[in-house]
Amino acid sequence: MSMGTDGVGRHTAPWDCVLSKEEEGECRPGSRPASDQEFFEILCLCLLQAGLNWGSIRRHWPKYREGFLGFRLRELSGADPSALLARPGVIRNVRKVEAIVHNAKEFETIAEEHGSFAGFLETLRPLPAPAQIKGLTVRFKQVGPEVADYFLHSVGFRD
Repeated sequence: MSMGTDGVGRHTAPWDCVLSKEEEGECRPGSRPASDQEFFEILCLCLLQAGLNWGSIRRHWPKYREGFLGFRLRELSGADPSALLARPGVIRNVRKVEAIVHNAKEFETIAEEHGSFAGFLETLRPLPAPAQIKGLTVRFKQVGPEVADYFLHSVGFRD
């Protein structure tokens, strides 16, 4: 997955957003991912960033991607969190690692229920913002209201 700006004002990486840079200026929503795999990677990115600096996440992202098996859903949904924690490049936060494995399974379930993760997000679109956020927080671990809100913004779902 290529992460950066798309040249037309939308960001394709959450760390390119003015909100993450704590800069002044107009913040446009992110670009919509092309696949469920990309949606999942951005969800993991937002989860891993919680409590950390965006600059650090950007610098270490290639190592995280390698350590977390490229954030491939099928591999992570069957992964042993203890084995992941032993891999180089994996953040040493047990709760976040366990959440990523759980979330991979839940993500696959959601995609089966709705045809795709994008299909699930479309079911949230008519709801008010707090209900959209709750739609994510009740299904995913370590995805609280702020992470859910930033994720929705990052994938172009909300302004």
